Amino acid sequence: MVRVTISDRRVNLRMYFFVNQGIGHSNSGVEHAQFYRAARFREQGLPFKLVFTDHLPQLHQHMSEWQLAEHEVIGLYDYLLSDDPDDYLQQGTRDPQVYYEESLWDTEQTQRLLFRQATGRYTETIQRRKRRTHDGEYVVVDNRVILENQQHRVAWHYQYDGENGKRPVNIHVDNFRGQHYLFTTQEELITFFFAELQRYFTQNVYFVDRGVSHEAALISLKQAGSPLQLGVVIHAAHFVGFVNGHPLWNTYYQYVFDHLAFVDVMIVSTHQQREDILSQLQTLGVSDVAHKIVVIPVGGVPAIAPARHWQGPTAKFVTAARLHVEKNLTQVIMAVKQLRDAGMSITLAIYGVGQEYAPLAQLIQTHQLADVVTLKGLSQDMLADMQQYDAFVSASYSEGFGLAYMEAMSLGLPIATYANRYGAQALVRDGENGYLAAFESQATAEAQNITHLATAMRRIFDNYDVLSRGASRRSSAFLNADIAMQWGRLLEALT
Repeated sequence: MVRVTISDRRVNLRMYFFVNQGIGHSNSGVEHAQFYRAARFREQGLPFKLVFTDHLPQLHQHMSEWQLAEHEVIGLYDYLLSDDPDDYLQQGTRDPQVYYEESLWDTEQTQRLLFRQATGRYTETIQRRKRRTHDGEYVVVDNRVILENQQHRVAWHYQYDGENGKRPVNIHVDNFRGQHYLFTTQEELITFFFAELQRYFTQNVYFVDRGVSHEAALISLKQAGSPLQLGVVIHAAHFVGFVNGHPLWNTYYQYVFDHLAFVDVMIVSTHQQREDILSQLQTLGVSDVAHKIVVIPVGGVPAIAPARHWQGPTAKFVTAARLHVEKNLTQVIMAVKQLRDAGMSITLAIYGVGQEYAPLAQLIQTHQLADVVTLKGLSQDMLADMQQYDAFVSASYSEGFGLAYMEAMSLGLPIATYANRYGAQALVRDGENGYLAAFESQATAEAQNITHLATAMRRIFDNYDVLSRGASRRSSAFLNADIAMQWGRLLEALT
């Protein structure tokens, strides 16, 4: 019998990895940008894998929800627990399982033991205990996590770090390729994982969408001589301000700006953000990186719908976002109330799920807006759902691009939004395809901001047909075919 080693089964193929922490039932714009990019690569026949490093017991269920094939995804823990890791890297999980969980409760109704059948081919056991906080209160915490199947096992403890929450430590990986490993931190495990990908796929390009630990691991491998190329995708505002004449970067991007010499390409969605980055780097004396910073929108549209004609009498607004405080959806609701109270016939549909569902529902009830504002839940096809509305509204103070803006514009929907960097300012032209509302980020300015947003929403219907034509015209620069060509040019340059 011939023993097959990893060197025997290496794939001499350029592989493009889209690196993130995880996906779920509800996702942010980062995940949707990954789904969009995957579709363009899929259409072009380019080899790619989405890589997720969080523990995701429902991974395969969510993959199915978002139309990701098994061979298109690599999950860190699925890989570690695979009977045949090489086959998993190529084909994914064969015969995913149905997720279910069971709990054991003590006499005080404290959940002490949680058992899960993951959608991958392993089970999860979480042992829980009570601990006392600094305030003297008892809370229930995850003390130990064990993932296992018949032959393999991964286990860790959690270390709790105040406001930073918990992080896995002392991670035991048993019987991976016949060996046992101990990783002190998750960062060590992630570095090991990427080294494994480097051993199997021989020509790798990594596009990191989220995760400082991913950037650190890949840069450390690159410093050690591993032949890989690294791209970092900027999905949000990257800059906080100047401190003593030096730029202070967004925490998520501080590491990559500090190690820019090891980054092959940085991808932003707008020319405005590119110019800002180059200008800010200039203050540090960095002037030879223009070739590294490339503009490719994180999303686009398949086609452009004809412009609309508004017949009234009701102005039907729609918005789509995670139900999170940073999206300022309470301000959209209060702007709608302001317009209704002023006599405008108006409705608002809010698509999305998240932790703010209950507070938003309460706000709607408190202000007797149930017949005006509707929480629609998660949409699996926003292009189809938005067709029934007249205009799009957003109250976000910051957007790296704004996929929802783009989808709405392609349907001929004018946009009312705060003039945020970079999405709104790049996509919306005042009086051409919508209106930009002035805002200040301080909490004391909220009432004034709401009035500005309400004014922008009302003005749309003073000049609706012109704005609708402008929306269709503006979105024509973001067709899928054009964005696929931009990716093609970038990949050719990297090659």
